[in-house]
Amino acid sequence: MLLDPFKSLLGGEGINLMEIIPSDIAGYKSCEGLKIFLLNDEFVNNMNKEESDLIFCSDKSNIVICINRSGKSNIAEFFDEEKIFFYLKEPVEDAELLKALKSGFVYLHSKRECEGLHSALDTRTSELSSLNEIGISLSSEKNYDTLLGLILSKSREITNCDAGSLYLLDRTKETGNSLIFKLVQNDSLTNLEFKEYALPLTRSSLAGYVALTGEFINLDDVYHIPDDVDYSFNKAFDNKFNYRTKSMLVIPMKDHKSKTIGVLQLINRKKSKNVKLTSGSAVEDEVRPFDEKTFGLINSLASQAAVSIENSLLYQNIQNLFEGFVKASVLTIEQRDPTTCGHSERVSSLTVGLAEVVDRMSSGKYKDIHFSHDHLKEIRYAGLLHDFGKIGVRENVLVKANKLYPNEIKYVRSRFDFIKKSMECKYLEKKLSMVRDNKVDDYHECFKQIDNELKEELIRLDAYIEGIEKANIPTILEDDLFDELKNISDKVYQDYSGVECNYLTPYEFSLLSIKKGTLDEKERHEIESHVVHSYEFLKKIPWTKEFENIPDIAHAHHEKLNGEGYPLGINEDEIPIQSKMMAITDIYDALTAQDRPYKKAVPHNKALDIIGYDVKGNLVDSDLFDMFVKEKVYELVHEDR
Repeated sequence: MLLDPFKSLLGGEGINLMEIIPSDIAGYKSCEGLKIFLLNDEFVNNMNKEESDLIFCSDKSNIVICINRSGKSNIAEFFDEEKIFFYLKEPVEDAELLKALKSGFVYLHSKRECEGLHSALDTRTSELSSLNEIGISLSSEKNYDTLLGLILSKSREITNCDAGSLYLLDRTKETGNSLIFKLVQNDSLTNLEFKEYALPLTRSSLAGYVALTGEFINLDDVYHIPDDVDYSFNKAFDNKFNYRTKSMLVIPMKDHKSKTIGVLQLINRKKSKNVKLTSGSAVEDEVRPFDEKTFGLINSLASQAAVSIENSLLYQNIQNLFEGFVKASVLTIEQRDPTTCGHSERVSSLTVGLAEVVDRMSSGKYKDIHFSHDHLKEIRYAGLLHDFGKIGVRENVLVKANKLYPNEIKYVRSRFDFIKKSMECKYLEKKLSMVRDNKVDDYHECFKQIDNELKEELIRLDAYIEGIEKANIPTILEDDLFDELKNISDKVYQDYSGVECNYLTPYEFSLLSIKKGTLDEKERHEIESHVVHSYEFLKKIPWTKEFENIPDIAHAHHEKLNGEGYPLGINEDEIPIQSKMMAITDIYDALTAQDRPYKKAVPHNKALDIIGYDVKGNLVDSDLFDMFVKEKVYELVHEDR
């Protein structure tokens, strides 16, 4: 087919015509833009596989029109008929050819445009997906410092920036309005050391201007800032670290109320991600301005970041509030019962320490039990609040140091003072009677005998009161001391009215006869009720999911494996492992605590022996106790014992 007749025709339509011969198929590659291949029979019949692959490749910028004598397909074996756009029959009319070419170019334009839209859609989808993933990451991060680092790194990642910095507004009353330079990142300066500091909040700095105005700043080159603006670029960083800052995007981070809480500063947007900007030429070659699309992305991310920061601060405030509440609760307990000062904190520390040991176990009964960070916090709070219910126990019962209350033992002592005085009066009357009746010759000898009898009676009374004082101390009551108390109780005297009364009232005798401790049955029940009070109080708190077991843990810390504990009387299978651990630590601290006025601290080894007896009696868990001893968990609070 001769091309000359078509050149002027197509040239007038802005179409370039180029002849490609089989021996110079590479010439096709030099053609740019949209391409339509006009192939005749001769070319098709002599085409090889390489030429076919080049012409019929999957390319949005070319199509094939075949011109032959029949206007029908005449395809070689490796020729794909479906890839032919149109057939023309020789001889080709000008109008017919022009129509086919225009149709082809319209098709190619549409195809390219469609491909471009698809590409843009894919890019946008990818960007939105990235934003969504970043949003999820930001919303799920609870650690404040980690969150700030994540915000800056993700902002740089999505914009392909070499460096960046993050500022937060500080509006505290103590410092006034200032801008805290919180964080800096730089891929080219690997050994960059940074410590946060406060900046004056003014319009003269880039970050300050954005923070005060709420407007963004987009600079192609920070070294060429117009003279008619309020802000300027501080070159101190560049000079100190031999760095060249060029393009910069400074965006305000606004919360849900559109209030600026911080500033995000992105520096040196790069063409290639992994290039280090270690020279001026690298900066010139690689750094490019921030375009409108990039700004839109980072603006969305900045909004997400601001909300995440606000949420994180809110979470921190809630945590601080709760910590304050817990500390106040513990203080309340200790003020009501100063004798157990520090007990809750020590039990909490010991129980968490034992839980950490259990978590590390790879064998044994509890090898499958693991505690997360939240689980350990839950145990800590349960330990701190396990005795909170003591606020519902009468103070005199709560701090009862001996079997008789101070006023009661004082009344007993006064009674014996009265008995002594009565005894002295009795023997004095005996002397007077002898004198009045004049029955004896030697008064001196008789009076001496009377005085000796009185002395023996007073010694006996002192022994009685000494035995009572001894029984009043909360040690284990021996049988012989009980018999002595019974003997004392049976003794009688006459009061001021002449009525006979026992040396000890039935109430006093019952309390002094308590075999162990200081509490009678009613008082012990009242003390034990503190667990129920704790549970009822803790159940009223709307705990979050991670702390929902706190009431149950505290509720069961006095339960025993054999079902003889309180308040529920449940057995081993029903007791939470956290409560089993707390039972051991609670007993250990109660035994070794040096702040109990009613008893001496038990030495460390003796305390372990006592708990060992509880293990043998199936009261506390043997495996947990072995871990407590072998891993020396007790050293967390009793390093000197």
